[in-house]
Amino acid sequence: MEKCLKTLSSTIVRRESIITQLYSLLGMQDESLPQSIFIFGHIATGKSLIIESLLKYLKYNHSIVNCIEHNNTRHMFDYILMDLSSTRLDTSNNFKSSYKCENLMDFIDNLQLLAKDEPNKPMLIVFDKCDRMRDMDSNLLPALLRLRELSRVNVTTLFISDVVWEKYRIKMGMFEPIKIHFSQYTKDEVAHILYLHKPKDYSEAFYKNYLNLFLSVFFRFCRDINELRYMAQLNFVKYVEPIKSGQCDENDVGALWKNIASVLKANLEVIYLRVSTEDFQERTELSQQIESTTKLALSFELPFYAKFMLIAAYLASYNPAKEDKRLFLKRSSKIKKKKRAIPVSKPIAMNTHVGPRTFPLDRMLAIFCAIIEEKVDLNANLLAQIPTMCQLGLLSLIGDNNLDEPKFKCCVNLDFVTIIGKTVGFSVKNYLYDFIR
Repeated sequence: MEKCLKTLSSTIVRRESIITQLYSLLGMQDESLPQSIFIFGHIATGKSLIIESLLKYLKYNHSIVNCIEHNNTRHMFDYILMDLSSTRLDTSNNFKSSYKCENLMDFIDNLQLLAKDEPNKPMLIVFDKCDRMRDMDSNLLPALLRLRELSRVNVTTLFISDVVWEKYRIKMGMFEPIKIHFSQYTKDEVAHILYLHKPKDYSEAFYKNYLNLFLSVFFRFCRDINELRYMAQLNFVKYVEPIKSGQCDENDVGALWKNIASVLKANLEVIYLRVSTEDFQERTELSQQIESTTKLALSFELPFYAKFMLIAAYLASYNPAKEDKRLFLKRSSKIKKKKRAIPVSKPIAMNTHVGPRTFPLDRMLAIFCAIIEEKVDLNANLLAQIPTMCQLGLLSLIGDNNLDEPKFKCCVNLDFVTIIGKTVGFSVKNYLYDFIR
């Protein structure tokens, strides 16, 4: 065990107790291995890295399958069997797998064939991101938990998840695996891990002081080591700018903090968006952090009907309510739309320049049904897109007094909604009162 700890600790820090616990379960090759182990914890706490490193060190015949990449049982079973048998797709087999697993029984039969030559040699199957299994066949997870019992093969299944075991339980009950929890890194542990990526040109004390300032802003809101490492490297460039320009030296902590404080707080709002360094230096608002309005609009990846819902919200915000009948009636395309005479002496302000107006939910849904070409059932799944868009900042709920008829306001501009319209083949300007009156 000491040799294993020494080897793994060279690449994995601050996880000695977890490695020791896993080694006590899997490292004793002369003893029977557990039937199944459930490993859970927050994202980026080292779960996958430690399991993969430990299995490679112990030299077990193992397969690690990502349940996001292999989102159906057939692909999952084929991948596991090929991995355990060290089969590779190439020209010799016409890039086709020799295993055909239509169901769990086929998988068990093939697993028994693999273990026929060495029945006592253990095999380990790791299901990473196994929370996706909750969306698969309800019998899959209970069967995999008892795979050794069902197949009579010396196989151990390990499940790696970001959610707790209680979220997997079903009413019928199932086998309880050994559960191992990966706790979140403390602030000191995060600082120690981030320090491993210290630039060579700066002293130890200087970089540690920067990490303390950085974590004082970010650690409360983000515990993802990968994201913190990325943001620390990104903001360090801005932190050392006054030193490179000669405005202050490394020991002037007050001046360095004054220079970086506003940048850290602004970058906290765009965490996980992976915006380039130039955008951080030149722009401050979220909509300007991404290189263009097009990228900002496409970055939301809204569902098809949610895009039409957002377009309907924009039209409700920027069109007069009295013009809805003329603009959205199904027969309006056959009616000749005459331009109204506008007195030259009285210029009229365009609605798109004045700002968004509030609108009731019923009006937005009526416009939605009018602009979409197919008949859509306004079910709960569709209506659930509305609070989602509010959380994304695309819509804003105005007031909370009237629960029967809530009012909203659209928070996107014309360029944004025009780009969204192009993705679904809808011309927004053809239905805007400002452009057809």
